[in-house]
Amino acid sequence: MRSPWTRWCMVLGLSSLVACSREQPSAPRLYSITGHLRLTGTVVDSNGAYAGTRVLGDADGVTVELLHGSEVVGLTTTVDGIYRFSGLRPGDYRARSRVIGDIADRTTQMVIAVSDVVAADTLRLASRGDLLPFPNPSVDTTEVSFVAPDTMWVDVNIIDVGGSAVKNLLTLEILPGRHTVFWNGRDQRGRPVTGSLYWVTFVAGNDVRASLLFRQGTPSPQGPGS
Repeated sequence: MRSPWTRWCMVLGLSSLVACSREQPSAPRLYSITGHLRLTGTVVDSNGAYAGTRVLGDADGVTVELLHGSEVVGLTTTVDGIYRFSGLRPGDYRARSRVIGDIADRTTQMVIAVSDVVAADTLRLASRGDLLPFPNPSVDTTEVSFVAPDTMWVDVNIIDVGGSAVKNLLTLEILPGRHTVFWNGRDQRGRPVTGSLYWVTFVAGNDVRASLLFRQGTPSPQGPGS
């Protein structure tokens, strides 16, 4: 038969085990941030005449970064114009997307406390500066026109909406005046591109420009009388 002292020690031992099990920290809950991104470009006819603007809220493949303070803690791409980051601890975050240089946008501060952040501040990327691709939308060859205010070394490139280089159109010192370069819808290796959205970019020192270029599929041949 167990003595009262033995029973008392067992009770103390069981109480200690229960207390220890309660003190063990549980895994912190993780959250997500979901938001939207919009692209805006200028529509130009084959004569170079302005024909309005086009806003896209369903673009795929646009790169979006997630910032915590000044540190990049996440990277994703849009699907139907929506970006999403998951597995996030509580804290303050901002989303950011960039075309080139300071042609970029970032959200206001988004705070995760005890729930997901849904429909966060919308990111907006738009054409900026004197850089005119036409026709836009384009099917085959695209002319890109721009004005150089002075003698300058310029870089004109095609990049995709994810920020990857596609084709260098011009790297040269040019004289003041209007200039035109051409893009035949092929990448640096001569392969036809397959995407529907690209950026034309222009860099000359601190002079940075970008224009959203819409690409259409090659039309099917039409027979007589079509």
